[in-house]
Amino acid sequence: METTITEDEAAERVREHIDDTMTALPDTAELEERRGTVVAACDDPTDGGSRDRVTVSETFWVRGLPAEDNEANIELLHEHWTSNGYRVFEDLRPDDMFLSVEHEKDAFGVTVQVAGDGGLSLSASSPCVWPEGTPGS
Repeated sequence: METTITEDEAAERVREHIDDTMTALPDTAELEERRGTVVAACDDPTDGGSRDRVTVSETFWVRGLPAEDNEANIELLHEHWTSNGYRVFEDLRPDDMFLSVEHEKDAFGVTVQVAGDGGLSLSASSPCVWPEGTPGS
């Protein structure tokens, strides 16, 4: 079993992915915290690893953008992500305004979707990590 970044480092990197994503949106876009940082059990590890690991995620509302620009803003994010080392994991457009990507180097995921109120919701999550960075810690 290999070492990973720590839970705290994963939380920092989640925020870095969110901040980087925001650079692709118009200057009027602002983040509003939705739930704060969430640490969850890695209960379905796709790599066959231990279930003692965790994932770290954070979700925000994106405020300051008109709902009628959602399609164009999601396309801005698509262009930004595909030009900056992310691969498209799931793209449900045009039927559903949902786009999910994964960074090719660190396997962090980022998702944008239109919420029920018409606003954008932006979230990022880590791959499975050991809470203290080492197995069994």
